[in-house]
Amino acid sequence: MKKLCSLFVLLCAVLTVSAQKFEPNTKWPYLYEDFTQGTIFFNGNKKSEAKLNIHLWGNKLHYLKGDNKIYQSDDRDVIRVEIGSDAFIYSDHQLMKILSADNNNLLVVQDKADFDALFANTGAYGASLNSSAARDLSSLELGGLDTPELGLLLQERHDGRAIDVKQVYFFIVDGKQVEANKKEVEKLLSDNGKKDWKAFQKDNKIKWKNEESLLKVLSFINANKK
Repeated sequence: MKKLCSLFVLLCAVLTVSAQKFEPNTKWPYLYEDFTQGTIFFNGNKKSEAKLNIHLWGNKLHYLKGDNKIYQSDDRDVIRVEIGSDAFIYSDHQLMKILSADNNNLLVVQDKADFDALFANTGAYGASLNSSAARDLSSLELGGLDTPELGLLLQERHDGRAIDVKQVYFFIVDGKQVEANKKEVEKLLSDNGKKDWKAFQKDNKIKWKNEESLLKVLSFINANKK
């Protein structure tokens, strides 16, 4: 009986650990738990394959080389990035995950890390640091910036403070990026579209943090844009 109880406790512990969701932290401030095989597509039908991840400080693309060091890629001539089963594009120099496309217009989402919340507790005697001061990393070490060695990062990856990450949705319509909210969407609509806009929101019970709702909005935009 004792053996059965011990086995049950062990099984519960294993299930609890496996069910824990990955959360970025200051020692591993990346979108993904691991660097994952991916492809960077460039203009001119060129592409490059590497293990990729997205550093949440500025949403920068990082990749590994054979020396197991971490390097940062810029967005020059990049038209698409694929990491595992996820696809991204650059918009305003920020990586946006593609959720859906409709008539070449996109619904995208950006994972934004709340670094200001971390810096709020690092000022002298508890004083908050403003957004400008938050760009000075002297008071907060972020993995992947000053420590380009993957091996060193992995040793400390569970020792950092948790980073709160929120998802912000955008539409990219005719190359223009707008945040997914009723005020910004209305600016994209024709005069007739604006007349139907309020009724559309009510009839479809639009929720601005719900992807299914936002897909309906994207279809409405395509049918009623200027």
